[in-house]
Amino acid sequence: MSDALTVTELTRAIKGTLEEGFDAVLVEGEISSSKLHSSGHFYFSLKDAGAVISSVMWRNQASRLPKVPRDGDQVVVSGRLTVYEPRGSYQLVANHLKPAGQGDLQARLEELRRKLTAEGLFDLENKRDLPAYPFKVAVVTSPTGAVLHDIWHVLSRRAPHLELLLAPAPVQGIEAVTGLVAALDRIALLAGSIDEPDVVIVARGGGSLEDLWAFNEEAVVRAVAACPFPVISAVGHETDTTLCDFAADVRAPTPSAAAELVSQERDALLAVLNDHQTRAGQALLRMVERRRERLEWIAKRPCLLRPEEPIERAHQTIDLLSDRLDRAQARVRERAQARWVNIAGRLEALSPLKVLSRGYAAISTDSGKVVVRAADLAAGDRVNIAFADGARRARVES
Repeated sequence: MSDALTVTELTRAIKGTLEEGFDAVLVEGEISSSKLHSSGHFYFSLKDAGAVISSVMWRNQASRLPKVPRDGDQVVVSGRLTVYEPRGSYQLVANHLKPAGQGDLQARLEELRRKLTAEGLFDLENKRDLPAYPFKVAVVTSPTGAVLHDIWHVLSRRAPHLELLLAPAPVQGIEAVTGLVAALDRIALLAGSIDEPDVVIVARGGGSLEDLWAFNEEAVVRAVAACPFPVISAVGHETDTTLCDFAADVRAPTPSAAAELVSQERDALLAVLNDHQTRAGQALLRMVERRRERLEWIAKRPCLLRPEEPIERAHQTIDLLSDRLDRAQARVRERAQARWVNIAGRLEALSPLKVLSRGYAAISTDSGKVVVRAADLAAGDRVNIAFADGARRARVES
């Protein structure tokens, strides 16, 4: 009995043996008696049909959980066993925790990702740019969640002129897939109408892989890729990734970030507009100045300073040409007159009247035939005798 151990010594011996033999364990069970302490530590029990083990996840690891597990959740915990000496009880110190069956989901996710990648559904050349200045934004999300409020709050603060169009759909549960596909189909039907949106946001808050699984379903991913409008995927938190992120044109880390992507701040837009207005005004002033300088240059040209001068020069030219024409006409008349006098003299010299004036006479018959020989006439013939000063009729006697 003198070798008996104290309770502390026994507990420490058990602690050393237990921690050395179970320094890394992987345990599956159901969460119960869970409590997130104000210190940030997460206390819970892990149980199955035959046993229960107390568990704890310290604040550093618990803060990395995308979602705090609830009682009834089936999980897989990796960690180590230790002994809590004040109570003499052992507990599981959890380093990592994930929903049970997530390995199967991950395998399904990877298989579908490879399939859709091979089809070219995620190719970068299929991605569309977001509109620089959208006016209507469609949001596919739950109408009752905080996501819609977060998006509305960002848009109303940054760009109150934007119109928000809600396509309600469940984002978790058995109805999520059909609801999301139906919402995207309703949006697609708006193409070409006055209600068509400029961009579409598919949004959901953070959660586990199971919670976000609807956004990994093939039907939803294909509906996102087939949407006729640019799509932003804003599913989960920054570390969450779904196949919709690959199918969408742009991925946003959070729904609020998606709202910021489609809404330039009003003050920034006003600054840009003011800058454009200033530059346009300056350009207009420069153009007016150039036009004014050109107008002044044109106004200084002689034809505008003395517009009558060309007319006066034209009149002077006309006068000169008129004088030249008069002189030319006079010379033509003089030459014509001289020619006429010459011709008249020549005609006068050749005229029969000139011969008759020297005492000769011309005799012709009634038929007009000139008589040049006496033998051409017989007694009793009637003839016409032309003298220089007139004519007489006569009859031949013998």
